[in-house]
Amino acid sequence: GVEVRPGERVLEVGTGTGYVALHAAKVASVVATDVNPHAVALARRNAIANRLPLAVVRCDQLRGLRGPFDAIAFNPPYLIEEIGGDWAARAWQGGAAGDDLILRFFGEAPARLAPGGRIYLIVPANRERALAAAYERFTVRVAAEKALFFERLLALELTDPR
Repeated sequence: GVEVRPGERVLEVGTGTGYVALHAAKVASVVATDVNPHAVALARRNAIANRLPLAVVRCDQLRGLRGPFDAIAFNPPYLIEEIGGDWAARAWQGGAAGDDLILRFFGEAPARLAPGGRIYLIVPANRERALAAAYERFTVRVAAEKALFFERLLALELTDPR
């Protein structure tokens, strides 16, 4: 799971309903992003309904955000499908290889991470390119594994090896 400590600065990328961000907002200062305007509106409504302070920003992954963040969480779209169509379809589309958004995230996230910070990421076990990139750039801990009927998902905790 995502570990958040009191007073930390936390970012959830691709927040959707805001579920993870809202739980983190109980103890931390949290920013949530989503590219989908409907998800941004829903996460904002959920923050208000739960009386939790949550900054929700419409942006593409981390574009325009400065950081640093102590923890960054991302449950990326990872289905092997070109990105396009309506917002509901795009919520699942990971690009031609299923890891396009994950690889782009790896390029942007380290610059936003505080020293000693952590990244929490869900990735299918069969996304070898994304996993190789994770092991190349970060210290990787497999925090959890879950077998679903057609795939095995890994919950990774990534830290900067510097």
